[in-house]
Amino acid sequence: MDTVILILKGMLMGVANIIPGVSGGTIAVGLHIFDPLIEAVNNFYRGKENFKKYFRFICVLYIGRFAGIGIFSKLIKYCLESYSFPTCMFFVGLVVGSIPLIYGKAKEKEIKSKYFIAAAIGFLIVMGMSLLKEPETAAAANTVSIGFFFKMLICTVISSAVMVIPGISGSFVMVLLGTYTTVITTISDLIDAAGAFFVNIGSIGFVSAAGEFLSCSALYIIIAVCIGAVIGILSVAKLIEILFKKAYSYTYFAILGLVLGSVISLLTDTLTYQSYPEGMGILPVVWGVVTLAAGVVISLFLGGEK
Repeated sequence: MDTVILILKGMLMGVANIIPGVSGGTIAVGLHIFDPLIEAVNNFYRGKENFKKYFRFICVLYIGRFAGIGIFSKLIKYCLESYSFPTCMFFVGLVVGSIPLIYGKAKEKEIKSKYFIAAAIGFLIVMGMSLLKEPETAAAANTVSIGFFFKMLICTVISSAVMVIPGISGSFVMVLLGTYTTVITTISDLIDAAGAFFVNIGSIGFVSAAGEFLSCSALYIIIAVCIGAVIGILSVAKLIEILFKKAYSYTYFAILGLVLGSVISLLTDTLTYQSYPEGMGILPVVWGVVTLAAGVVISLFLGGEK
């Protein structure tokens, strides 16, 4: 049962990671897996016992995360295009549901007024990033050059590094870097190519089907994205661990500010209202309230808040 719950938490992180403005790190905090994830990433290579303990945790969590990205990428794209307000309100609910846990951790030690400066800085960082957002029109490339491969790798290192930080959306950073649509389209193309591979085995044989699959440009873009994701996560995890040790209260109050900023950013983002160019009627608002409540309940339940 613990494994199933961990996979579900990973899936929610994965779905959050593909929506600009929603922070996978925030969802991780709300689901009570942020600290264990940072600990696991920083310690899985330190001895045989640590490897068994932490590597299993990372694998199970990321099976869920990649499953969430793969299974829900098309669905989320459809929901954002057709029902953007209820969809975004669900993620607002997940974020709001994480706030009690974050605040509880922030006040584990004596609260000082200067800690609220860190919260204000975190809030302003997210709001500042939201002002920088511009429409992004890139699409998946038909061919992958060496230069494009390394561009995707470097951009993913940057976005994956911030993906771990609560309150900052890694997919939003992809939008700023001009790679978000490329990655989402590539995931969709790779799923289609994998489906075609299994269909083609019966008609043209395994070798020919494998050859067609290996010629798919989406495969090599995804390889660059995966390598960049690993480098980005490993590089920032150590920094976060140091911050927790050296400046625990400052760090959690900054995270609280980032999270509060992400809520405001989502509520004011044009993405939230893109399905209703002529204005929303009462029904989307009602469904938005329902999905908001569902997100809060799920976040509180999976995060361990009773």
